[in-house]
Amino acid sequence: MPLPALTPLAACQEGREKPSYRPTHSLEKRSSAPRDVHYTAIAAHRMVGGCARKILAYGASGNGRAFEFLTGEPWSLHNTAGTIMAASLDDKRRRQGGRNKRGKKREKHELIETHGYIAETHYVWTEDDYRLNVHRVLPPDDRISPVSLGVHTIDWLGSMVNNSKNHNSSVSPESCDRVSDRASVASSKIPVLVHHGLLSSSADWVLLGSHKALAYVLCDNGFDVWLGNARGNTYSRGHKRYSIRDNEFWNFSWHEIGYYDLPALIDYILDKTGHTKLYYIGYSQGTTVFYVMGSERPEYNDKVEGMISLAPVAYLANQKSPLLKCLVYFYRLAEWGSVVWNIHHCFPRNRRWQTRLLSSFIRTVPGAMTKSFCYCWFHLIAGFGSNQLDKSMLPEIFGHFPAGASTKQMFHFAQLITSKSFQKYDHGAKQNKMLYGSIRPPEYNLSKIKTPVTIFYSDNDFLTHATDVQKLAKKLPNIRQVKKIQYDKFNHIDYLWGRDAKTLLYINIVKILKKL
Repeated sequence: MPLPALTPLAACQEGREKPSYRPTHSLEKRSSAPRDVHYTAIAAHRMVGGCARKILAYGASGNGRAFEFLTGEPWSLHNTAGTIMAASLDDKRRRQGGRNKRGKKREKHELIETHGYIAETHYVWTEDDYRLNVHRVLPPDDRISPVSLGVHTIDWLGSMVNNSKNHNSSVSPESCDRVSDRASVASSKIPVLVHHGLLSSSADWVLLGSHKALAYVLCDNGFDVWLGNARGNTYSRGHKRYSIRDNEFWNFSWHEIGYYDLPALIDYILDKTGHTKLYYIGYSQGTTVFYVMGSERPEYNDKVEGMISLAPVAYLANQKSPLLKCLVYFYRLAEWGSVVWNIHHCFPRNRRWQTRLLSSFIRTVPGAMTKSFCYCWFHLIAGFGSNQLDKSMLPEIFGHFPAGASTKQMFHFAQLITSKSFQKYDHGAKQNKMLYGSIRPPEYNLSKIKTPVTIFYSDNDFLTHATDVQKLAKKLPNIRQVKKIQYDKFNHIDYLWGRDAKTLLYINIVKILKKL
């Protein structure tokens, strides 16, 4: 017998969710799930959290009285922010390549629940009016009581704010809180801000799984982990005046990420935790933006106890990627085309043909084809010969990558390759004269970066040649160590998803941070 339709509020009052919200998950199917204590706790939590989300969706459709009735607060987007209560599962269920028993890719909240950690999503506003998402990862022993009227669940790395129908619209600060302060956990642990590379997001740092991904290794070793998201990626697409459909929104390169985003994140984290300093770990573009901040806003050097540079990108004259060597000579044409065709961002995460179809392709085509695709897409840029990438991770990776970027970020990196220097954006002689006072863009003054810096690089990384790394190290005044990863085939993407990244790299990062 089909169950009668219930409103979200009635469904919660009946103690169950409305079946039509999960058309592929009938009540009979859910009843066959394992009944161990851990899974039962998660199932109960998911049911309550699901009811809360249905109420939010019901409120978004025009009837917010249901939410107001339960919480005593008016319905608004900021009420979707909060924490995910996770519980531990056995290792087999944790490591199924991000797939559930039915072979479907795990939803974001399922992923973090199976990893057994707690997540918070915080919203941070920059000086130039962009809204950034930063995710905080907490260990299970920091758990607070599950869903209450003051703490609402979200989807990890998939905030309902960003995935709502209105995510393309401009956002005012009043429409969503900077975070669910009531759910935020104050910590005496030293905060660590980890920042992603180009076309990536905070998801990169959790995909390897429990006790293996960098975010979890840091968390397990007593650090307060914060995962940043740069403007324009999947999780940071809010602005007070512009939507992502406005060209003005995309008028930035990685210079603005370093000048505005990082200071905003650092100030916010220090304010929330009560600390005066934090550690910073940057990967690829995440290192680039730190060098921008340290040279352009040197006052922030005193707020960073130590900086870890993973695969640093500043000087690219000797990069070895055959694909980039070919494409870089056409970047001026691409720059002209972006203006003519009004294309100002690339690989937007909400395009089905770029992500959903790509992920489906990886899951369904024969193994030989997916292996070839992996080599063509990743290794032409990152480096050939590594055996570190587990093919079973590809569906999960392409469920989150690419996460989007502005075309100016791409063009700025292309300029570093052709100019063979670490310089500001080249707008052309006329505009350069107006902005910089000279027809050529000035170089960043790396001598202003006083923060202690440790560099990790690898010989097989096509983007970070040893010669360029040494040139960077000589420019930085407070270099502590320059360490080569002890695996000859370690490439650019192995920093994120290498099967041995924990033993080859992450453990060394923890040791260095504890010595600073």
